[in-house]
Amino acid sequence: MDFISRKFIFVVTVFIIFLSGCNSTPPALSHDTKTVSSERIALNEVFEARGFYLSSANNINYLNIKQCGNYQLQSHRGSVRYPENSINAVVDALDNGFDVVEIDVQVTRDGVWVVHHDKRTGRETGTVDNVQRKIERIRYSKEWGYLRTRDRNSGQLSDTVPPDFRAMSKAFASNAGPGKKLNIEIKSDASSGDLEMLDYLAFTTIGQGRYYYSSLSLRTLKRMRNINSQVFLSFIQSPAEQSMKLLKAQIEKGASSDNLYQDNQERIENIAGFAFRRYKEKRYDSHAGINTLRKALKRNFGMAIDIRQYVGQASRIKPLVTGYHIPVATYTINDHVYHANALLKVEARSRPDSVIIDDTLYGFCTQYGLPDMRAYTGSTASTKRIAILPLDLDLERLDEVDTYFDNGLYPALGGLLKNIDKNVTSPAFIPVMLNLEAGPKEREREVNLKTDRAIEVELRDSNDAPFL
Repeated sequence: MDFISRKFIFVVTVFIIFLSGCNSTPPALSHDTKTVSSERIALNEVFEARGFYLSSANNINYLNIKQCGNYQLQSHRGSVRYPENSINAVVDALDNGFDVVEIDVQVTRDGVWVVHHDKRTGRETGTVDNVQRKIERIRYSKEWGYLRTRDRNSGQLSDTVPPDFRAMSKAFASNAGPGKKLNIEIKSDASSGDLEMLDYLAFTTIGQGRYYYSSLSLRTLKRMRNINSQVFLSFIQSPAEQSMKLLKAQIEKGASSDNLYQDNQERIENIAGFAFRRYKEKRYDSHAGINTLRKALKRNFGMAIDIRQYVGQASRIKPLVTGYHIPVATYTINDHVYHANALLKVEARSRPDSVIIDDTLYGFCTQYGLPDMRAYTGSTASTKRIAILPLDLDLERLDEVDTYFDNGLYPALGGLLKNIDKNVTSPAFIPVMLNLEAGPKEREREVNLKTDRAIEVELRDSNDAPFL
């Protein structure tokens, strides 16, 4: 059989296998359509009675105006349900009703703008050849295809290559409704030529007024102002020193339990975006600082401030920036829960204009109140149970209702478990947590592996002669 014939048979075989795979029905589609539809209708009744609705992507959105402290809500690197800075994360954040989606961009060695936060691969993304790469040294045309996005929760690599900025901007433009904006945080210390290309891509694919830039580098924003005189620019004030110390402690804690991280601690700090030993907190939330920003950026700009800096001085900072007509946002480099709880301590009149958060819209906004609940009875066994539960039932944990209901409990907002009479309770069992972490190497050294001196035993027969 000649080569062409063998190749033809191979192609036909692969094609038949492909068709058979396409004709197979996925398990999710094997359910009766009417049953699935009725369950969906019943579930929608639950959400609508509580002032929400389930989107086509199963996000929990408000039926009417969201009750969320009057903040402009920014989704940090996109939806928390998908790999950060991925197209799916951005599209899902838009579906969830966020006002702004924040992404991070860097420029590769051959001048291609890509969407990536960390300076290197490893945490946010991985590579199929298991080689760590620095983003700004990658040749996009030859090496970008080695990268894969990483699941936020499991850490597993997906089959998806991270997007370049052109693909991301097109996806945003196709899915963003009126008033939605893309916050493009520039991570690279890019030249004016590279920044001009970035703005050209944003302007032609998204359109003026639908995107803006942010950066920790005032020089970068100043260059962008010279390129685009109209675009909004958000200067990110450097994090509080205390925030940096906490981040460093988290890094060191992670490094101590993982040999790979321990060997590459310096690299981890670089990924975090700072050299701690040389870090010096520099603030612009003062008259002198704002005048410095005005001189560099001229017009149409704002500030983003670490929540740790903002929360203790909100009554001073908010009137200050308002007097200059500068919108202010808050962010955190530490735990999202800390950011959310700190915002609750700020008086309504001193709240920031915008918040950059790592949460769903429902998860964040329900801290500021809930819509009134209208009476409903439910049309299925499951929704009938839900119908009698209190207003603060956590709609993101409905899969737990049947687990606790027969014991008079329900999953409540804030990660709580409550009695149906609204009293906080604790489960009647004590969960056993297995410690799967290996102990530190020092423990191994404590084990005494030195053998004692051997005892020599000589066996003899009855004639006092040794056995051979």
